[in-house]
Amino acid sequence: MGGFVSTGNEELDARIGGGIPVSTLLLLEGPHGSGKSVLALHIAYGALRVGLKVTYMTTEETVKGLLSQASRIGLDIDSFYMRGQLKIYPLYIEGVKWDKGSASRLLPLMAEYIKNTLKFWDVMVIDSFSVIASYASLTSTLNFVTKLKMIASRDKLLVLTVHSEALNENIMLRLRSICDGIIKLKYGEIGGVPVRIMEVVKLKRALGPVELVIAFDVDPSFGIKILPIALARG
Repeated sequence: MGGFVSTGNEELDARIGGGIPVSTLLLLEGPHGSGKSVLALHIAYGALRVGLKVTYMTTEETVKGLLSQASRIGLDIDSFYMRGQLKIYPLYIEGVKWDKGSASRLLPLMAEYIKNTLKFWDVMVIDSFSVIASYASLTSTLNFVTKLKMIASRDKLLVLTVHSEALNENIMLRLRSICDGIIKLKYGEIGGVPVRIMEVVKLKRALGPVELVIAFDVDPSFGIKILPIALARG
């Protein structure tokens, strides 16, 4: 795998130094609807387009639902899925209730699977990790994320999306300290017009200059659309 993974959006790549560096555990955090899943799908799409293998674990969608979600924002990933370059694993099981025990038992199994399948993927997405972490014990959660960081160091990219309001601040502080990259997504306003904002909190080993604050919207035709507006931090 090369030195970075494209976000699937050339303008966004340029603003974050050329893309997401490999050997990165990337945290995408923000409130519901802020664009975390859209950005995760973009990263997956960018990787698939250059021949990388992607595994996508989702706690919020079925296989069909995820493919449809990508199609709605102009990302055609169906062909990659059909030929096996993209693997999709729904972690949501109808009728099974999440609780502390089941979540804590699942995390070691997930870590073992991720480690044992290294040769079958280059990019791994877990969307949304907060669904599991909100039920698992703090120890189980931190052990899992620490293992992911070690796995990512082996020339891999691992992406976690987190609903920041679903986890307490103590867990969020620990997660942020472990991850190599953090992008916070939130809502903002420019001249009375509502926009979405990416705040690049950190991105270790970025290949070039990184804009810390980026305004964007989600266009139904092609997904993330960078807005040509310079935002002052804060």
